[in-house]
Amino acid sequence: MTISPPLAVRNLSRIRAFAVLLSALAVAALVVSVAYGGLGHWPAVIALASVAMIAERQGLEISPGLYVSVSFLPMALAAVIYGPGESALIGAVTMALDYRGWPVERSAIYTAGRTLTGAAAGFAALAVTHGASSPTLPLLVAASVAAAVADMCVNMAVTGITLSLRGRLGLRGLWRMVRGSVVVSMALYAPITALFAYAYNGAGEWVLIFFLIPVLAAHLSLDLHARQARLISELEETNDQLVRTNIHLQRVNLSFAEAMVSALDARDDWTADHSAHVALYSRDIAEELEMADEDVARVHLCALVHDIGKIGVPAEVLEKTSALNDDEWAAMREHSAIGATILGQVAGYGDVAAVVRSHHERWDGAGYPDGLAADQIPLMSRIIAVADSYNAMTKDRPYRRAMAPEEAVKQLQLGKASQFDAKLVEAFLRVLGRESEPYQRGTLVSFSVEAVNHPDLVATPDERPIRQARVA
Repeated sequence: MTISPPLAVRNLSRIRAFAVLLSALAVAALVVSVAYGGLGHWPAVIALASVAMIAERQGLEISPGLYVSVSFLPMALAAVIYGPGESALIGAVTMALDYRGWPVERSAIYTAGRTLTGAAAGFAALAVTHGASSPTLPLLVAASVAAAVADMCVNMAVTGITLSLRGRLGLRGLWRMVRGSVVVSMALYAPITALFAYAYNGAGEWVLIFFLIPVLAAHLSLDLHARQARLISELEETNDQLVRTNIHLQRVNLSFAEAMVSALDARDDWTADHSAHVALYSRDIAEELEMADEDVARVHLCALVHDIGKIGVPAEVLEKTSALNDDEWAAMREHSAIGATILGQVAGYGDVAAVVRSHHERWDGAGYPDGLAADQIPLMSRIIAVADSYNAMTKDRPYRRAMAPEEAVKQLQLGKASQFDAKLVEAFLRVLGRESEPYQRGTLVSFSVEAVNHPDLVATPDERPIRQARVA
């Protein structure tokens, strides 16, 4: 495995130190390998090294900048047939002659790493055969598997450390990328290596001519796995990007909602805290109904912005301290449709707009703006209707005093099956029955608290709108 330039090097001094250390280990491994088994069989070694270099040049990209090749096959065959000296030399020559204008430390890491993998493969194969002059086919299969495992372990370690130093995948991410090709290589090509080694022992070096066939087959198979790995990597990256984008949009959307309600709060002191309590009550009703977590979060958000359309209601209507006349009530009733129009222009808020539009519909069909009835009304809108009415009744308004919680509960019960969905009223009454008096009177929360503590849609500080000081 190699890494293609250019790469962002985060710690060049550590990479250079690693290159020096790895090069020293590679020189020592080559010297020990040659001293242990000697060198010979030069025509075969040159042929295998040539095949390895060609294979390395045809390396396949499995992720941006990360390449794999089948150059390990000639090296593994040399490890099984000849031993560590020839295998380490083929590894060193393959990478040393495959120079592509890379920085010195990069070439040193590649060359040293391949030398170490060759030596490790050779000694692993030697440990299995124990120097047998005519090893059996099963013994050669075992030696080939041992060489492949040693090659994989050393290669993975060197490549993984290099990637970590460069701020890339790391060992775990690397294994996830190459495990498919590694499994195929060990399951299929280790036995093929053993067959060629067995044929070599019986017929001589001329059988190595046919070794090009499994190398070509291995390259084609690796190409298939490389394409699959690239596709998986691209899909994972696309999915991660979509998740990040979705989170960002959600945060921006909540910032938008907070900004709009804050602007409305500047016109109507009552609305923002009212929305916060409606959101709290709506969330608790949804939880009492055992709705899915994402639906609980969504109804909470819808309730936070359910009165956003009041931004389009004339100020003299919002600020009037006496009962509204018919024309003023008509203007006020436009706020749910206005809110839906505003929210419908925001990405990802289409469902929120529909809920906001219908939160003043009635179970009996006498509500507004569309006269929907019963199950025609979205469930979240029905939930908000209960929470909205209760909080409105338990709050002081300029033209009336707040009801006691007990009186508001009676009104909700009277409205079952006419104004409200009966099962939602019952769910809310169960919630109220176990909560404190401040909760029942609506004196617990503010809009900013509910917005910040929303479970999914929390704006980060740099995404929050600037809150202007309110002018008296």
